Amino acid sequence: MLAVDGGERVIPEGAVAPWPYILDEDRKAVLGALDQATPWHWPMKPVQELEEAWAQFTGMPYVLAANSGTAALHMAIAAAGVEPGDEVLVPADTFLASASSVLQANAIPVFVDTGIETFNIDPALVEERITGRTRAIIAVDLNGLPADYDALRRIADHRGLALIEDAAQAHGATYRDRPVGALGTMSGASLNGSKTLSALGEGGLFATRDEEQYRLARRVLMFGEELPGQGRDYNARIMGWNYRIDVLAAAFARSQLTRLPEMSRIRRDNGAALTAALDGIPGIRPPVVPEGLTHVYFFYPLLVEPEGLGLDDVPVEAFREAVERAVRAEGLGIMRWQPQPVPAQTLFQELRGYGRGCPWSCGHARPGHAYRPEEYPVAEEICRRRLVLGQSFSSLGPPNDPRTMRTFADVFHKVLVEERASLVALARRCAREAE
Repeated sequence: MLAVDGGERVIPEGAVAPWPYILDEDRKAVLGALDQATPWHWPMKPVQELEEAWAQFTGMPYVLAANSGTAALHMAIAAAGVEPGDEVLVPADTFLASASSVLQANAIPVFVDTGIETFNIDPALVEERITGRTRAIIAVDLNGLPADYDALRRIADHRGLALIEDAAQAHGATYRDRPVGALGTMSGASLNGSKTLSALGEGGLFATRDEEQYRLARRVLMFGEELPGQGRDYNARIMGWNYRIDVLAAAFARSQLTRLPEMSRIRRDNGAALTAALDGIPGIRPPVVPEGLTHVYFFYPLLVEPEGLGLDDVPVEAFREAVERAVRAEGLGIMRWQPQPVPAQTLFQELRGYGRGCPWSCGHARPGHAYRPEEYPVAEEICRRRLVLGQSFSSLGPPNDPRTMRTFADVFHKVLVEERASLVALARRCAREAE
C-alpha cells in the first residue's frame, strides 16, 4: 500500500542526510573568523582567502566575494558595460535572478527557449533573439549541468557580445575539463546555503579574467567607490550597492571549497547510480549528461510521462501531482521547481518593473517589448512535467552514497510499478480536484 494511503513508508525519518555536509573543520573555520572579526575592517582575511581560493580553483585571476549570487550577476552585467535600454539574452527556464539582475542595470531581459535534454539555453535559438541592442548572453548551468559553451562562445565572439556564466547551481561541474565558473567572459555564482558550494547562509562569487571588468564590478560591490590602494576615498563614481559578503559566511564557504572536488565526485557517482537504478521504471524521464560534461546534481530533475504508463486520459498536471504526493509520503523529499518559465511570471506579464513600467518605459529601451509564454514551448513543457530531487531535502551530496540512491529508486519502483494501480487512482483524484 502507498504511504499516502496509509501504508508503511520506504525511507524512515532521518535516513537521508541533509545538505550542506558540515564537518568540524567547517566549525573551526567559522569560529576562527569570529575571533578575527574585531576590529572591523574590509576586506577581512577570510573574505580575501575565499576570493583567492576561488581564483585558484577556476583559474580566473580576478574574483570578488559578494553577499549573493544575484549580486554577483548584477556586478557582471555592470562590468560588461550593459546600460539602460540594452538587451541581454537569458534562458526562459531559470531562477528569476538570472533575469532580474539585468533589470537592476535598467536593461531589458530577452528570453531564449531551452533544450529538452539539458534544460539549458538552446544555442540554436540564440541568433534569432539578437538585435542591435543586445550586449550580452547569460548562460545558466541549470541543475548542476554546464550549458553548451563552445556553441555559445562562437555566437558571442561573432557578435561581439559578453558571455556571462550563471554558475549558481553547478560549482564543481566541468565542461570539457574546464571548471564551472571559468566558462564565460565573466561568471557569477551563488553560495546560498543549499548550493553545491555553500556559505550556509547567503553569498556569491564574481570572477573575470579582465582587470578592468574587475575594477568596474568592485565599484558596484561597494557603494560605487574606486577603493584606491589600501584605503577608501568615500567618493562614489557610479551608483553602487553594499554587496559585501558576511565574514562568517565567507569562512564557511572557504572551508567547504577545500572539499569541493571530492564532494563533486560523490555527487557525480550518486547521480549516475540513481540514473542506473531508475532505468526501466516507466512514467519518469531521468536527466541526461552529454559527453564531455559532468553534472553535480544540485537538482536531479525528473520529467513525468503518464504516456509511458498508457495513461493518455490523465492530464500531465494531475499525474505530476500524484507522483509528488506519493513520493513525498514515502519519505523522499521531492518538489516542483519553477512552475512556469520566467517570462510568464507576473513581473514580465504586467511590465511594472520597479515603477511606472521602467526599464521598458524609461525612454532608452526599444518600444514594443512583450513576453509571450507560448514563444518558449520547451520551457513551458519542462515546467509542466518537472519534479526535482536534490538541494537540501534529498541531497545527492555526501554523506549520502549509492546505497542511498538505490533507496531513492526503491521509492519510485514502489510508486510507479508495485503500486501503480493506487497511483493511477490518486492521479484521477488529483484530476477531479483540479476541475
